[in-house]
Order: sequence, then structure tokens, then C-alpha cells
Amino acid sequence: MLKIDYILLARHFREQTSEEEECKITSWRNENIINSLTYNRLYTVFKTEQVSLVEQKITKEETVAWKKIITKILKEQQL
Repeated sequence: MLKIDYILLARHFREQTSEEEECKITSWRNENIINSLTYNRLYTVFKTEQVSLVEQKITKEETVAWKKIITKILKEQQL
């Protein structure tokens, strides 16, 4: 029974693994249904986190942009 290193899986999800490491992950996934389901769950969590991080970045950028717009409007009103 192969054991998988979760750090290796995290690197795999970020496409930072070697060909040899990819073979190890594939062997582990194909070993049994539990491993395959575990992989799928972890991949789903990883992708969800990536989307969340992108959304947070967009939200932060939008907030900064709106603050600049409001500041500009307030300055123009003071003239």
C-alpha cells in the first residue's frame, strides 16, 4: 500500500511536480477507490481555495478603486 505525502499533492495541484512524482501520485490514486476519492476531495478544496483567493484579490482591488473614485469626487466638490 502506497502512502501519499500531502505536501506532494499540494505541489501537484500547483503543477510543481516532476514526472517521477506524477507517476507516484497516479499509482497512489489508482491503488484503490478511497485514494481516488481522497484525491478528488482534496483537489476540490484546492480549487475552491484558489477561487476564493482570486475573489478576495478582486474585492480588495475594487475597494481600492472605489476609495480613489470617492476621494477624487470629494476633492472636486471642495473646489
